[in-house]
Parts: sequence; structure tokens; C-alpha cells
Amino acid sequence: MKKVLIVCCLALFTMATRPSSAQEAASAPPPAHKIRVLILTGSSDWSHPWQGTAPFMQGILMNTGRFDVKIEEEVTGITAATLANYDVLVDYYYGPRWGDVTEHAVEDFVRSGKGLVGVHGVTYGPFFGQAGGSATEPRRLEGEPWAAFSDMIGMTWKLENIGHAKRHIFVVEWVDRDHPISRGLPPTFVANDELYHLIDLKPNAHVLASAFDDPNNPGGTGKVQPAIWTVPFGQGRVVMIVLGHDLLAMSQPGFMDAFARSVEWAATGSVAPGAKTLSPSTSLVAPAPSH
Repeated sequence: MKKVLIVCCLALFTMATRPSSAQEAASAPPPAHKIRVLILTGSSDWSHPWQGTAPFMQGILMNTGRFDVKIEEEVTGITAATLANYDVLVDYYYGPRWGDVTEHAVEDFVRSGKGLVGVHGVTYGPFFGQAGGSATEPRRLEGEPWAAFSDMIGMTWKLENIGHAKRHIFVVEWVDRDHPISRGLPPTFVANDELYHLIDLKPNAHVLASAFDDPNNPGGTGKVQPAIWTVPFGQGRVVMIVLGHDLLAMSQPGFMDAFARSVEWAATGSVAPGAKTLSPSTSLVAPAPSH
């Protein structure tokens, strides 16, 4: 754990000190009022340690100059009054259910017209009534799912389909080039990550980016898999990003652009022209265990 935290700090220092392409190209000025973000975390499964990745995501956003970001490590028990101070939530949590008060507060927050961005491992686990899952233990159904959560992130995932091919480097394609999140970006970006497969999207999920699951890579399906999509929930906006397994995955420039722009769109419904993110050195970041 100490090693993970040291790596994260080094990467964040690099982000803070290295000039970005946006700085070099006189990007759009920061907004008059910064977007208020709360990262919900504090629990994770065996292969997604939050202690390094949650602060790293905070750093990605803070270094754009467009966000004010707090991290909440004790999610259970927070109320609507707590959430009222924020514009958008980032969900990077895998653990016990939050209880009726907190879960209803999150539902009402998004329904009211605010935003939520889910990252990677929130696509399965206790919110879906699932437990287990390790190098030696299969996942199982245990407990009641949070039905509204599945609606919020626009998907279900059959227990027998949960997984991905061997982690590798692959190309992600923006299939909707006109959406505010992707508008103006290159048509593709490179990921060093896990590519989740065989997810069942809900009818109202709108795919923004996808990637081909190469059958020559062990476990690949030979099919195109969704990587980033949006979902309406009440008056609110939700973005689900299946990328972001660890610090190495999150430090890829394509992920950082997608993540920062997704948070901005979920909060406001738009992305400022010229909005860019910093690109830290990936040499400082080692891969986490694959689940």
C-alpha cells in the first residue's frame, strides 16, 4: 500500500509540474465558478485499491483548473444536505451497500439535474447483489441489488459474463464524434487497460466510445465492446467509463481527457471549448493485479 501511495504522489507531482498541451496552446480560461466534485470511495475489491487511484483522479481534475474536488471515504450515512454542495459525483467504490438514506440521496441528487460519473469496477459488486471475486474465488449472488443503480449507469451484467480478456494495449474509438465529451478530440486514443466485455446495456444507454475485443488476445471475444456511454436519469446526466483499472490505466492521456470531459459534461451538460488535461509520465506507474 505504501508503494502505491508513493507512486500516486510522484505521478501527481509530475502532473502539477509538467506543462500541458493546453497551457502551451492558450486553452480556454477557467470558469468563473469551478465545478464542485465529490469522489465517493473508501472501499474496493482486491484488485482495485482506491487509496492511490482516488487521489489520482482528484489530481487529474484539479490540474485542469476547472474543478474543485473533494474525496469522501466514508460514504455510508451522507445525506442530501451533504450532496447539495456539489455539482457532480464520481463513483469509485466497491463495497457494502450505503443504506436507504444515502442511496436515496444519491438517486435524488442525479434525478434533480446533477451528474454522476462511474469508473471501471463499479460495474459489478455489492450494488448488484454480488459478492466474492478474486484470483481464487468465483463471484456469487449474495444480497439484494440496488435497482436504481443499474438504471443510473445504464447496464446489467450477467454473473457468468463478468470479466475481460488479458490486460493489453488497445485502441478506443469515439463512435459519437459530435457529443460534447468527444467533440474536437482525435477519433481514437490508446488504452493500457482491461476491456470489460459482454455487458448488457439498457436501451437508453448511448455509446460514445468502444473498442474491439481482439480474439487473438487471450479471452478476447472478437466483438466490439462499449467503453464509454451516457445515460439520462431523471433530469440528470450519467457517464459510465469502463476504463481505469489502475494508475497506469488512468495515466494514459486518452483516459484523462475522457474522464475530465465526462465529469464536466455530467455536471453542466457541456464542455468548454479548448478544455484539456495534463499528461503525466507513465513510467512512474506500475500495473495493479488484474481481477
